[in-house]
Amino acid sequence: MGHPEKEPQVTGETRYPLQVAPTPYRTSDLYYGAFLRVACVPLLEVQRENGRIYFVFENGPHIKDLKREYFNRTAQVPAMSYADEIRAMKALCHEQ
Repeated sequence: MGHPEKEPQVTGETRYPLQVAPTPYRTSDLYYGAFLRVACVPLLEVQRENGRIYFVFENGPHIKDLKREYFNRTAQVPAMSYADEIRAMKALCHEQ
């Protein structure tokens, strides 16, 4: 007849690669930050360092493409939404 199946033996602890969140993306460029907001990149926080404002966004593989499109002037976003985000981000700069 057949041999009874053996249970697999555990010979050590299972190790999983650590899932490390990417470092947030920072920019001090208000207009580029407004573009990222219109492009649906989540704004995580606004930081103030030495009198300068930094907009901190969620980082990901899409940031590189968005940056290239923005600075190559090939990005397209709705004009009114972009203008609204510029105003909103200026207001963030003036908050205390």
